[in-house]
Amino acid sequence: MMIKTKSLRRMIVLLVFVLLLTLLMQMSRSELVMRWNGDNDGTGPQAAARNALAPAELARIHQERLVVLVDPDDATSQKVAYQAEQVLTGMKKRFERVPVGSVMPDPAPDGVIVTVSDLTRLAGTEWLDGYVARGGRVLLAIEPENNEAFSAMYRRLDILEIGTYVETSDIRLHTNVLLGFAGGVFRDPGLHISVLRVKLGQHSRVHVSAGEHVPLLWEAPYGKGAYIVFNGALLQEKINRGLFAGAIGVLLPDLIYPVLNAKLMYIDDFPAPFPQGTHPLIDRDYRMDLPHFFKKVWWPDMIRLARKHDLKYTGALIVTYGNRVTPPFDWESDADVSSLVLYGRELLKEGGEIGVHGYNHQTLSTVPRVSRAFGYNMWPSQREMTDSLRSLRQYVESVFPHYPLRTYVPPSNALDEAGRQVLKQALPDLVNISSLYIEDIRNLSYVQEYKLAPDGVVEMPRVTYGYRIGEYDRWMMANAVTAYGIFSHFVHPDDVIDEVRGGNGSWRDLYTSLEEYLELVQDRYGWLRPMTAAEASGEARRWLESQPVFERRPGGLNGYINGFAGPQYFLLRTDRNIVRTKRCEVRRIEQGAYLVRADHEIFSIDWTEKP
Repeated sequence: MMIKTKSLRRMIVLLVFVLLLTLLMQMSRSELVMRWNGDNDGTGPQAAARNALAPAELARIHQERLVVLVDPDDATSQKVAYQAEQVLTGMKKRFERVPVGSVMPDPAPDGVIVTVSDLTRLAGTEWLDGYVARGGRVLLAIEPENNEAFSAMYRRLDILEIGTYVETSDIRLHTNVLLGFAGGVFRDPGLHISVLRVKLGQHSRVHVSAGEHVPLLWEAPYGKGAYIVFNGALLQEKINRGLFAGAIGVLLPDLIYPVLNAKLMYIDDFPAPFPQGTHPLIDRDYRMDLPHFFKKVWWPDMIRLARKHDLKYTGALIVTYGNRVTPPFDWESDADVSSLVLYGRELLKEGGEIGVHGYNHQTLSTVPRVSRAFGYNMWPSQREMTDSLRSLRQYVESVFPHYPLRTYVPPSNALDEAGRQVLKQALPDLVNISSLYIEDIRNLSYVQEYKLAPDGVVEMPRVTYGYRIGEYDRWMMANAVTAYGIFSHFVHPDDVIDEVRGGNGSWRDLYTSLEEYLELVQDRYGWLRPMTAAEASGEARRWLESQPVFERRPGGLNGYINGFAGPQYFLLRTDRNIVRTKRCEVRRIEQGAYLVRADHEIFSIDWTEKP
């Protein structure tokens, strides 16, 4: 009888253990995990915004103001002026666009950006010399034409000798105009420029040179002020806004401007059904079929990368790779639920986010040219787009109840106005769209600026992509960090087996290239905060909606933020010695650059002269 009793007790204990194990497994898939992640995604209710200054108080403060001199009849001048204005808008600096030939603005600005290369166009703008002599600062933002007007002016730019134009693709940074890269050299065909060979006097400070030591960006004192000269045409391109921001940092001493301070990493097409079958490279190196390779090699390696380099992945989910653009969108028959359970759970466990790529990989477009370019089927109307996204929501809900889908990544980074209108209706929890930052000469991609759209969705473009990282990728990355304080990169699982994106390289080679890139980012920009796209959206909303102003005073500055809804970050570019702060934290990130965290709508920084 005692033996039977013991056996019964063992059976009961075993049953209880199995029930507890089942409950724990179910909890790992349930909304309990979602709540644990969701409570910290930065998209919940935020503190009510506070203003530091009433309108009358704001009017009494001298705010930095710049003039952008532009030639309305010159296309290149217009391009340079546009990029200048975009950088200044991101910095929250006041500026005024003034056509060449205008009289001097009153009151005098804190800086002038000249966007014309033909200096004869400055006739009627002779006030520039007097303005600089009295202490003003002028940035010539494009290489000057070597003509009579330039010959009459070049001595004031501390130029001793003028040579010929030279072509080069080499850029050397002597100072940190691009943060993290003082002393760095970039060589890439994408950086091809024409520069005017000049010899400078001993009073100039060269910040950037090109080719065989040709000055590209230098500062030349003149009277009580200075001319800053950019001897090339790179500043007309969006991708070089960080270089433009660095040049403005030379133009405006002790420059301070707001940044997002975020590090983002996306995995597009994940979770999603993995390719079936085998691939020669994977079979050669691992003797595995593709599903097993992605499960046993690729994904564990990606987790190791995230843990080692302080990353949070934002996945972009796909239900099926079918190409239907008409109903039914039946996820129960189309989806690989086990893939979402396994990879979705582990993605969230690692602090990541599940975003939306699409029910399938057909871009949300009703434009035939776009669909044809990518080999996609064109959606008949917005109704079918909406139905497909609602089916995707049901799919996610079946595995992760009540999980909010906050991020949308367009397939192939393409999205037209019809598709854009559908998103907010079909995805009610949507807070951001993450597409591309770089310009697209084919005009097919959904190219974004960092901004808040009229419908309240944050535009959060990605900057670099892929496992094979080249010099131009590093250049783009450094420019984005310098201009906006953001690192944003994306990859696809199947890049590994794609002949173009993977370049027929082994997974080990691709992994090593990506890891070296992430090590570089961690080494140069360890101050960036790892975030998911949803988390960064909450931070970006505060960054975009606030209105900071700064009051200069002997020995420091006072900061005032209208629309303050939580801590905000700024980059301060100065060689001064910080001695005291109030209601903010200041961290030196490199020589001449500080990261400022403002914890209150009114804060101050005190400094002494250069140490």
